[in-house]
Amino acid sequence: MGPYRLVARLGSGGMGEVFLARDDQGQAVAVKAIRPELAASKVFRIRFRREVEAAAAVSGRYTATVLDADPDGPVPWLATTHILGPTLADAVEQYGPLPPKSVLALGAGIAEALIAVHSAGLVHRDLKPSNVLLSAEGPRVIDFGIVRATDGYELTLSGVLLGSPRYMCPEHATGDPMGPEGDVFCLGSVLAFAATGNAPFDGSSAATLLYQVVHGTPDLTGVPDPLDRIIGLCLDKSPTARPTPDRVSAACAPGGADTLDWDGWLPEAVASSVGRRAAALMDLDLGLAPSADVMEREPAHAATAGSGPGAGPAPGLGPAAASSGDGRTGPRLAVDRFLTERQSPHRVVFPEEPTTVPRREQPPAPVTHRARRPRASRPSRRTVLTAGVLGTAALGSGIAALLDGPDDRASAVPQPAGPAPEPLWTYQSDPLVEAPALFHNGTAVLKTQSGTLVCLGLDDGTRPRWTYQGISQSPTPALLVSDEVVALGTGATVLGVDPDTGAERFSLDFGADFRFDTLLGRFDERRVSISGLRFNREARPDGSRGPATSTNVVLSTDLRARRADVIPISEEDIGLELRPVLESRRFIYLDGLHRLTARGTGSGGGEVLWRQQMNSDSDTRTAPVLLGGTVLAVDSELLAVDLESGSPRWRAREKRGGFASVAAAAGTVYCTTRSPHGVAAFDAADGSARWFRETPPLDLDNSLVTGGGTVFVTAAHNKDGFYAIDGRTGDLLWNFTDGRNTGINDWQLSCAEGTEPGAGTAPLIAQHFDKVYALPMPQS
Repeated sequence: MGPYRLVARLGSGGMGEVFLARDDQGQAVAVKAIRPELAASKVFRIRFRREVEAAAAVSGRYTATVLDADPDGPVPWLATTHILGPTLADAVEQYGPLPPKSVLALGAGIAEALIAVHSAGLVHRDLKPSNVLLSAEGPRVIDFGIVRATDGYELTLSGVLLGSPRYMCPEHATGDPMGPEGDVFCLGSVLAFAATGNAPFDGSSAATLLYQVVHGTPDLTGVPDPLDRIIGLCLDKSPTARPTPDRVSAACAPGGADTLDWDGWLPEAVASSVGRRAAALMDLDLGLAPSADVMEREPAHAATAGSGPGAGPAPGLGPAAASSGDGRTGPRLAVDRFLTERQSPHRVVFPEEPTTVPRREQPPAPVTHRARRPRASRPSRRTVLTAGVLGTAALGSGIAALLDGPDDRASAVPQPAGPAPEPLWTYQSDPLVEAPALFHNGTAVLKTQSGTLVCLGLDDGTRPRWTYQGISQSPTPALLVSDEVVALGTGATVLGVDPDTGAERFSLDFGADFRFDTLLGRFDERRVSISGLRFNREARPDGSRGPATSTNVVLSTDLRARRADVIPISEEDIGLELRPVLESRRFIYLDGLHRLTARGTGSGGGEVLWRQQMNSDSDTRTAPVLLGGTVLAVDSELLAVDLESGSPRWRAREKRGGFASVAAAAGTVYCTTRSPHGVAAFDAADGSARWFRETPPLDLDNSLVTGGGTVFVTAAHNKDGFYAIDGRTGDLLWNFTDGRNTGINDWQLSCAEGTEPGAGTAPLIAQHFDKVYALPMPQS
């Protein structure tokens, strides 16, 4: 193949085969050859040519080096120097999880490899255990098959999600733009696998697995400290909250990866497998026949020589027989000899992971009604965690800086005045979607991650009144429209369910040109707003249509007329997590330039009705709220504007750190504050301050909730539950928690609409992963 003589097959995968080869000087190389049926595809050749260019642009000790390539030949191929060592996937499968020392070294090496990738203006996008080789001199990151440039150019493959679902980052899984931060998330998943033998996310189907990646809690059971803290920050759902690769490297190896003593970094069993590879390759040079399982693996793992079960010493030079005369014996000597004689410190392969994932059994949810085509649609990304920065001086200080440090003011933070109330009832559910409950006629309707609507009575919710299965897993609540529970189905389907019985009333499919992702809200008794994708296929001269391209769109969807009108939004708003407040004629949101923007919603609308620039010290955008004829929004300031004209009515500045969320009830506006954490109350008429209450650390990505004259805010760590604050005085009343740490699955709080002090007895509904608690409202 080209100038290389093929010696043995190292592995195969869905896109090609990898061969051990020699150049004209006897140098060992790894040659990746693309399958002929794929080589016939012009689109695939473009992708492979980009892989070659990307791999050639990356250089560094912890990546593979490109020697030669022919992406345009009859059989496209790529040659790199050969690396002795199993993949991380095969090493863990054969010998079990790596010890903490090895995982820390692994993390430092992979982080350095990502620095090299990102410095070349690239994003790897497929970092997984089978793309990490374990050599005697440290890890090597390989396979740039779906790498892309950070300039935003991507090759379109219709209907294909490139990558390995178990190790994807949330933004890749949802189709959102993926930058270098996505590789850091993948690094966290890889390190979790190395430390435990299991990926941090699992699911019984590809759709469920992707949903867990986007919304689920990473399973870090068995990961020791400090690895659990490093991995936990890498797995933050928010790209901006993840540490950079250089800080991950500093946390894993305070002196830098290049200062590590790589001799002995691998456990003995893995090091021995490296020695067997070296011995097998030396046998090839001597004309001996190494055992087949040393040189080849089947496509399921298609990884490296000698990684299969039962692999043993190759004939002629097993590790036990080797001796240098200077005290070096076994695998280390075999590696040294091979590297000395052949000078081949790198190797690359093209492994493919299995297309199926192991099934995890989950208890079935009670079902009484089913949609016509139950299938999970793509969930939207949701930011739920915050993180500190990584230190660089020493492992101890690096880990301390990696996490939020102790709060010196903790002793001054007020404590709750009394104990939390006992729940009126508790419901054990399937895992719930992180969305508030919908209330109707003494019931609460919630959504589960399995795509089920569950209706619970507010007086006794221990057993569902009805269930309906087949909705999408979009993390937004269902809506009550014209006395019907409306939720998204699959594809571009909208479902309507009877709120009293759970019987399906309608199922509207808006066609193959759309895919609905998020139900944003209700305009009136017939129209809702939906965000999703609109697909376009370019017409070719021969009459055929090219691959589908997609555009993020916001729609005004008329359920009676079965019509979906696009609400045009600005270029800077494309891809944002829009959190609008809706009024019959207006779609109001914080746009990409931190402007409070109102757009029209009628047919052919979308025109900007008014805008107000917000003072911003934050990259986050929170949902505005509507109180009468006033729109309230927060950023660095609290801004009140007239709904009709958009003219400012008043502003309230928070000088120390800005506001994080806003709610309003009974003539009072409530905001959470960033520094210090707390809740501030303002008069809705003129913005004058009423009170401020500093609190223990809060989850500022979670909106505050008001009801019954009380403000409810969630704690920074979900094991700490949430707090109740008197809406009139600001007194901290109580703290409720079930003591469970469910990772990123934070609390969702909701109150029945119209609940005012002294009116009604509707409870607070508090959801925590798979539990629903009904708590009595505080008595004012």
